[in-house]
Amino acid sequence: MTIFITGATGLIGNKIATSLANKGEIVHVLCRKSADTSYLNHRNIKLFYGDITDIESIKKAIDGCSYAYHLAAYARGYAKNKDLYYKINVRGTENICNAALEYRIKKIVITSTVVTFGPTGKNPEDETKKRDNNVFYTTYEHSKYLGEKVVENYIQKGLNAVLVNPTRVFGPGLLNESNSVTIMIKMYLDGKMRTILGDGNGIGNYGFIDDVVNGHILSMEKGKIGEKYIIGGENVTYNQLFELISKISGKNFHQFKIPYIFAIGFASVEKLRADLFKSYPLITPEWVKTFRLDWAYSCKKAESELGYKITPLKDALKITIDWLNQKYGV
Repeated sequence: MTIFITGATGLIGNKIATSLANKGEIVHVLCRKSADTSYLNHRNIKLFYGDITDIESIKKAIDGCSYAYHLAAYARGYAKNKDLYYKINVRGTENICNAALEYRIKKIVITSTVVTFGPTGKNPEDETKKRDNNVFYTTYEHSKYLGEKVVENYIQKGLNAVLVNPTRVFGPGLLNESNSVTIMIKMYLDGKMRTILGDGNGIGNYGFIDDVVNGHILSMEKGKIGEKYIIGGENVTYNQLFELISKISGKNFHQFKIPYIFAIGFASVEKLRADLFKSYPLITPEWVKTFRLDWAYSCKKAESELGYKITPLKDALKITIDWLNQKYGV
């Protein structure tokens, strides 16, 4: 069969496209001309140039396809013009849904993010979590939340869509901003990750890339129309994460705890510098606020309904560290 996919130049999308192509599926990839497509060199992958803000380019790429994956998003931590988040994550998603409905796509898996559910307490939450819709910590979070509302509206119009909500993804693959956890691991192994925000007890859920890719494919095969599935891994604090990295790698670097007020001050200066000089900040105040919170989530629904499986964190970290050592000599 022929499958349409956006976001195939990103960490997750690249592996999904390659996995499908290796299985003999014909994959139509929508990508920008400026994107690095060297990782998509496969006889079963056909490139269509354009982007999700251009409905005509979407139609050319989706024509003849039976199924679709939509992963394209603006997921970077900063944009001088915040409308870029809404242009891509909301209006772009609407374009994809409209085209999928028009071209009678049998089923589409749409990638969102776990942050649309909002922060949690120390105990893991699931897809039933209710959030305060008046409090959004980042523009990215808000735009992806609105993007989900677009999808829900199109489901009411007859779109056969399933939403997946990945957590913090890491593992071997493209080292770009969507693989920031792996970049962080590499920095630690290089002796450059010497700080932790606050007391290091903020909880996050960390999903291994191979699991997350499999979760997308399982969502296509078994996901129920109109449902959301959290796909990730184990919940650990920053302290626990780096303790594991240190134990597995045999490298032990002291990390300094940065008080919240100083982190906010530094991030504010970084954002001002970026706004004034068109540079890219190391971090912004809104992301400092996010990393201070707990994001503990359960994948039980995906496990029970999709057959989703989680690679133990220590095993996933070892695979990632071995890959980084082989590829970069860390």
